[in-house]
Amino acid sequence: MVMADSRVVEIKNLTKSFEHLTVLEDISLHVQRAENLIVFGRSGEGKSVLLKCIIGLMAPDAGKIFINGNDIGKLSIKELNLVRKNIGFLFQGAALYDSMTVRENLAFPLKRHFPEMNEKQIDDKVKYTLELVSLEEAIDKMPSELSGGMKKRIGLARSIITDPELMLYDEPTTGLDPITTKEISELILNLQKKLNMTSIVVTHDLICAEIIADRAIFLKGAKIAFEGEIKQLTVSNDPFLRNFFSHELIKV
Repeated sequence: MVMADSRVVEIKNLTKSFEHLTVLEDISLHVQRAENLIVFGRSGEGKSVLLKCIIGLMAPDAGKIFINGNDIGKLSIKELNLVRKNIGFLFQGAALYDSMTVRENLAFPLKRHFPEMNEKQIDDKVKYTLELVSLEEAIDKMPSELSGGMKKRIGLARSIITDPELMLYDEPTTGLDPITTKEISELILNLQKKLNMTSIVVTHDLICAEIIADRAIFLKGAKIAFEGEIKQLTVSNDPFLRNFFSHELIKV
């Protein structure tokens, strides 16, 4: 396995189509170590597809994706799974197993990826990770007993419990009120700094983006149409960006 210098993710000329619809065309970008990249775009513009290609859930039609210098398109399943051990993925709905307690939900990825850990080590890690998201008291609750914000926190805890170097977030604050959105976004930022993680965050939420982002890109027409700091995008005189940020993001 080859280690890169300061680039955790590097994408070169990525193209992905579904039948006659091209959702990503000749996309090239990189994400530096400990950087937080926001990915904006209207619905259907390929944001989630981009994340799935990065984690290897979808194969691009053309182009290459490197994680820590490893060309994931050339890896065997075993090698790809080793790379995935260092990647956390937080889905829109937190993706908790409804039939498992919080304790069992968090223990699941540890048992899967670290079979050498004993029960005490797993339980200690679960409790420590719940402390990071301030939900130690929820350890034996079922997902049905949790609020939307609590589910997001537990989903986040499960995503980081394997100590990933790279975190991928797909709309982490969808469906949350502005106060909870701010709390979750600040938690993501604090955890990123504490654990020195690199993050790629797909979001429509300006509150979330302004708290988290070091840099942002905007997908439009299967291309990266805009790139820069959040303020550069939100104060841009470009008619498309002005319309997007005024109508799609600022709804609070």
